[in-house]
Amino acid sequence: MQEILLQDDVKLIEDKIKHFEMSTGCELLMVVTDASDPYPAASWRFGVIAGFILSFIFSYYFEFHHSYLWPVSFLIITLLMVWVGHFKWAKKMALSDWEVNRECAEKAIEYFHTLGTSKVSHKVTAMIMISILEHKIQVLIDETLKTKIDQPKLDELVELMLKHFKTGNMGLGLTYSIQSLEEKILNEFKGKVSESNPSELKDTIHFVKA
Repeated sequence: MQEILLQDDVKLIEDKIKHFEMSTGCELLMVVTDASDPYPAASWRFGVIAGFILSFIFSYYFEFHHSYLWPVSFLIITLLMVWVGHFKWAKKMALSDWEVNRECAEKAIEYFHTLGTSKVSHKVTAMIMISILEHKIQVLIDETLKTKIDQPKLDELVELMLKHFKTGNMGLGLTYSIQSLEEKILNEFKGKVSESNPSELKDTIHFVKA
């Protein structure tokens, strides 16, 4: 997963995290995960659909002399396609939007609490999570920040990141989004949110495997 960011980008982002925390008094958790879920159902979904299509094509060009050969061929091809469905490119083809949105949202909440708020005393925390398989970005903030920063402002950060990600500038997108969030917090709260030590978490990017 580290390959998606250049080493210079990683250092730049981590320096930006430190600056963000010192300026705002808020912890910032940065998580990059390969996927929000293994999606086992997607592999089976791909296998059944692809198996049916391929079996239908074979039955069109080849004549089955015995009635039982069609279901047998369908079963064999389906099992093969289920195995193929474990590859990321195939799995992505069988994912639905509602499934992706649900799993990414649930995983973001899990990381936000287990890697973030549960480990800091002052509880003033923000998190940016990137899920590579789904190409999804989640931005979460704690209840204190929610009093001044609403969802449309967080959506602006996501759009800013996506704009740069699409051109291959992932590091630039992350640094700009951190800077934008910092400016929003300082403007809305007229300075620091908390005077507590904001560096209770490691100021590093968390690379997490699903």
